Amino acid sequence: MSERLSRAARQQILKDDAPWVGKPLAMGGLDRALQANTRHLALLLSDTRERRRASQAAMFALRLLDATAASGIKAPAACAKGCSHCCRTLITATIPEILRLARAIKGRDGIVKRVADAAARSKDIAQSAPNSTRVVCPILEENLCSQYAARPIVCRSTVSSSRAACVRIFDQDHPEAIPSVPPAPEIRATIVLMLQTALRLAGLPHQNYELTQGLAIALADDGAEARWLSGEPMFAAAEIDQADTRPSRLAEMAERLAAAIQPSL
Repeated sequence: MSERLSRAARQQILKDDAPWVGKPLAMGGLDRALQANTRHLALLLSDTRERRRASQAAMFALRLLDATAASGIKAPAACAKGCSHCCRTLITATIPEILRLARAIKGRDGIVKRVADAAARSKDIAQSAPNSTRVVCPILEENLCSQYAARPIVCRSTVSSSRAACVRIFDQDHPEAIPSVPPAPEIRATIVLMLQTALRLAGLPHQNYELTQGLAIALADDGAEARWLSGEPMFAAAEIDQADTRPSRLAEMAERLAAAIQPSL
C-alpha cells in the first residue's frame, strides 16, 4: 500500500476535486471525475460523526446517477409509467442503497409486511431461477414503484428501448439481453464502481445483496445502519449476489481505483 500523502497535499486534492464532485459525468475521459467522486464517497462513509453516512452515501450516488442519465441519455426509452416488467426479476443492491430505501419505507406497515413476506419467499428461489418464478417487488403498487425516489441503482439505470423485448425477457423467460438505451449500462457500471470502491476504502462490505432480504433486516431494526457501520454482520442472513462472489472485471477495477485513491484519504 502506498504511503499516505501529507495533510497539505490531501487538502489540495480535495480543493481540486470540487469542480467534479456531484456533477453529471461525461462518459468519455472519466478518470478525474471518477477519482473525485469516489474519494468524496469514501470520505463520507468514513466520517464517524455522521450516523446516517451509509444512507447519505447512497443518496449521493443515486443523485449523481440521475444527473448523469438526464444529461447523457438522449435516445427515447420504452420505459413508461405503469411499465413494471423488470420489477419481476432478481434485484440486488449494496447495503447503503438498502438502508436508504428502508428509511423511505419505515412506518408504511403495508409495505413493511409485504417486504417481510417477499423476503421469506425469496429464500426458496435460486438466483438463477427464471424471471417468471420470482417474487414481484413488494414495493410495487398498481404497477408503479411506490418509492420511486429511493429506488436502487439497478432500477434507475435499466433503460430499455423495447417494451416487447422486456415482455419476452421478464414475463416469458426468453434468453436475450435487455436492449438498453446508451449510455445507461455504462452509467450504471460507473456508479456501481464508485460506490463499491468507496465501501472498500471505508472498510465496509461492498457486495450487492438480494433486495427484499436486505430490506427485511433493515426494517426490523431501527439501529440497523448504526450497527452495520460499527462492524456488526447485520446482513449476514441476506443472500449475496452470486456475481459478487466470483472474480470479475469490476472487482479488478475497484481494487485498482482503491489503490490509487487510498494515499489521498
